[in-house]
Amino acid sequence: MSSSRLYVSELSSSEHNFLNYHFCRGNNSKNKTRLGIIKKGNGTYIYLNKKLNVNEGDVVFIPENIYCYSEWIGDPEIEVMYVNCFLHYEGFCYEPQLIFCDEKTKKTLIRINELLFLGDIEELEAYSLFYTILQKILPNMKKSNISTDKILRNAMAYITDNWKNNFSVSDVAKECCVSESTIYHLFRKELGQTPITFLNSIKINHAINYLENSKYSIATISRLVCFNSENHFRKVFADVTGMTPLKFRKRS
Repeated sequence: MSSSRLYVSELSSSEHNFLNYHFCRGNNSKNKTRLGIIKKGNGTYIYLNKKLNVNEGDVVFIPENIYCYSEWIGDPEIEVMYVNCFLHYEGFCYEPQLIFCDEKTKKTLIRINELLFLGDIEELEAYSLFYTILQKILPNMKKSNISTDKILRNAMAYITDNWKNNFSVSDVAKECCVSESTIYHLFRKELGQTPITFLNSIKINHAINYLENSKYSIATISRLVCFNSENHFRKVFADVTGMTPLKFRKRS
């Protein structure tokens, strides 16, 4: 690391709280590197053709340059806290991974989260503490030669931005200036799923939000998240969450 200068910009923090199940559609190239603590629940980060399972108490590193989405299960609560930043370093080559650190480091991450909400002077202390954490964890982190496919990232971005619109895989291919078969190949190779499965996961995430925060009927929610039929919606919902929409709404 001595051959290149490493520095951090736009340090921030975020906390995420959900009940029972949550699908997060993922980050893109504009998102920050995240160092997070899983306070409650457990989850799976999915990126390219790999999966990273995390449990309560784990510390996880998610770099900004790899498209990564996640699924979460709580009993019933899910609580995750991230310290976020743009991490500038030439040849940065890490991938999502668990960080094995002591309780002192975990408490320092929580302290950074607190400091970032207090004021400008406290923010300086937060930066100082974050550099201390990086100095401690980076030498022990697993490096990777992994590279993200720009076509795949563009396809994912198009689907996530247009999930409510009536588009086909052919439209995605045209947007990315490649063939439809190339899109299918990239999704299967790198994500282990089809573009339609990826789209349906996004729709179900929005359906879960309606189930948790509205009194809309199942039929209405099915239309709001753009399924052609209620029966198809119920089937896809069960495939993704392991339960029917009604059972999900009535869960204790």
